Amino acid sequence: MSKRILSLGLVVLLTASVIGTALADEIDQKQRQLQTVQREMAAQQSRAAQAQRQVDSVSDQLRTIQGDLDSAVAEYNAILAKLAATEQQIEVNTELLAKVEKNLAERSQILNKRMRDIYKNGQVNYLDVLLGAADFTDFTTRADLLKRVVNQDLALVAQVKAERELVVQKRAELERDKAAIAQLKDQAAAKRLVIEASRDERERVLDSAVQERDTAERAYQELMETSRQIEQMLRNIQTGGPAGAAGGSGALIWPAAGPITSPFGWRVHPIFGTQRYHSGIDIGADYGDSILAADSGTVVFSGWMGGYGKAVIINHGGGISTLYAHNSELLVEEGYRVQKGQLISRCGSTGYSTGPHLHFEVRENGTPVSPLGYLP
Repeated sequence: MSKRILSLGLVVLLTASVIGTALADEIDQKQRQLQTVQREMAAQQSRAAQAQRQVDSVSDQLRTIQGDLDSAVAEYNAILAKLAATEQQIEVNTELLAKVEKNLAERSQILNKRMRDIYKNGQVNYLDVLLGAADFTDFTTRADLLKRVVNQDLALVAQVKAERELVVQKRAELERDKAAIAQLKDQAAAKRLVIEASRDERERVLDSAVQERDTAERAYQELMETSRQIEQMLRNIQTGGPAGAAGGSGALIWPAAGPITSPFGWRVHPIFGTQRYHSGIDIGADYGDSILAADSGTVVFSGWMGGYGKAVIINHGGGISTLYAHNSELLVEEGYRVQKGQLISRCGSTGYSTGPHLHFEVRENGTPVSPLGYLP
């Protein structure tokens, strides 16, 4: 009996040992799998964090580049203004120089004739003329005439001298202005190179965003989040004020003169190359073209808005608001009351944009709707 119990105990111990070893192997294997999964998760989190940092930097890069580009364009326009003013001054000085040279030619002709007469007839002896007077009255008359002749000769010489000096001065001014024009043209050419370099850099940033699919996807999500934030902001405004307080008519006008280059709704995104929801319409326009308020209302936002770039939002009351994005210059500020057709911004290509155009949205209680339902 004791032998059977001993044998059974040995079996149990052997079985426990085998089971223990198997469990240890299983635990070790699971631990290795867990470590592998954890490493993969860490790698995925690292890639996701890197993609997010890239996306976060795209908007910041574009904003910085846009600031440099705006400064270069402003300096270029200032140079062009100085150039136009200088060219206008050259025209004025050229006309004045022609007039002065004409007067000089007339005076010189008179003076030369006077000199020829003196040469042909000999120098008149003023004393002989005076002494030849018949009486005192004749003497006085002759003296007065001689005085007039002498004064006229002196005045003529002085006029010719002054006009010659004026001609020299005007010619020097023209040469100076022409040199200034050459310098201004060189400066303008240099600024154009800066502008082109900034635009090229901007295109490189956007091209990089296209190539990085994860970055592009996150950038799209950022746009959608911005759109949702706009929706919430507009709903808060509608909730906080009486309907129709902004004074809109409800009938919109076209904010820019151009064709629709991208419709409302789902489309292939021009930057990201995938199906994307387009919350407005794109209207073709060029840099600096006028952007008008589609209806009267109150400006509730004016500034940089992520992928929208430089944007303006107008509340028209009655739950209706409009958004104008990718501008190059904003001409209104938050709180401004604007009238239908008023100039509010200039067309540009700021934010996530491949070229100059107006992104125009109409929102009902914050939600994007097709603008074509409101436009004539």
